[in-house]
Amino acid sequence: MAVSLYALIPILLGVFWFELRGGLLTAAGAMLVFLLDEFLTSNSYLIGTHLGVAAVNRALVFFGVAWLVTRLLRRERTLALRVHRQEFELAELESLRSALTPPQVMERPNLHLATSFTPAEGVVAGDFYLVVEGPRGSTIVVVGDVVGHGLDAARCATFVRTAMSTFAQFTGDPVQLLRLANSALVENGPDASRFVTAVCVNIGPPGHGVRWAAAGHDAPWDLDTGKPLTGARVGVPLGVSGEILDLEAGHAPLLPGTGVLFFTDGLTEGRTVQRAPGRSVELFGEERAREVILANSGRPVDQVVAALVSAVTAFADETLADDLCVVAVRVHPSPQATQDLVPQPTPASDHVRDTTRRPEAEAV
Repeated sequence: MAVSLYALIPILLGVFWFELRGGLLTAAGAMLVFLLDEFLTSNSYLIGTHLGVAAVNRALVFFGVAWLVTRLLRRERTLALRVHRQEFELAELESLRSALTPPQVMERPNLHLATSFTPAEGVVAGDFYLVVEGPRGSTIVVVGDVVGHGLDAARCATFVRTAMSTFAQFTGDPVQLLRLANSALVENGPDASRFVTAVCVNIGPPGHGVRWAAAGHDAPWDLDTGKPLTGARVGVPLGVSGEILDLEAGHAPLLPGTGVLFFTDGLTEGRTVQRAPGRSVELFGEERAREVILANSGRPVDQVVAALVSAVTAFADETLADDLCVVAVRVHPSPQATQDLVPQPTPASDHVRDTTRRPEAEAV
């Protein structure tokens, strides 16, 4: 019995070093040692049928332990690899998320900017925004959403955002920017699931208004009325086809004190993750969003964004089913209008970031 118990130690070591094959070989060696010990021992009480039963019992123990420990060891190693891979993916997701929705937005002359990103519950999607300087002093704003969730969606969003940031150095035409991004996405590799909706806006110097184009994305809204900008022909999402996108840019005036709102479908399609059995899904919808905008008409951009985010999250019981990305831009009001403005308290929000660059004449 003592020999049998001590034999389990080399069996366990054999499994640890060489997995099942090592455990089985060690178990066979332990059985051989047991049988030799019984045959060579003159006073052994295991003879005949008793020896056969004892041999079967020990074989079941030796080989059973080798098989069982191998299964457990493989499961433990698989779980360890899975945890390591998830930790690596989480670290990459954090890095990608900080790139897709940076904590600081580029300051632009004569513009107030506020951005917000609210992640969904339990998933990581591909919402992103971009604010970058364009040619001749213009400002390029892009808001996009990759169809799908997870690390692949975040990687695709990072690729599109980087591509548009690069192309914006050479052209301020929103149609051309979307076409270049589509070509880059298609050339990067075929993937039927990598569809990206995006809206691209060029905000010119004071008096030049805005030009915008969209690929499968909602049109920008007037920041004070919630009315969508018109005049453009929206094309298919990026990545659907390698052919030239059939887009047409729209143009809208942007007077001092007015602004534009950009958002992903997490705003109008905001909904809760949990719902009562048998209850249909109710979306936040455009009308609720416009009511919030009208209630905050003329207020600073960070207050408008904070009000929208608060309304959607409250509607969804604080748990969004989809990512929510919002960008608001307002042109500096004229000096006379600035004197007439009544300061409004700014509500604290962990989601909203406001960047303001006032003209030096106002700072004096």
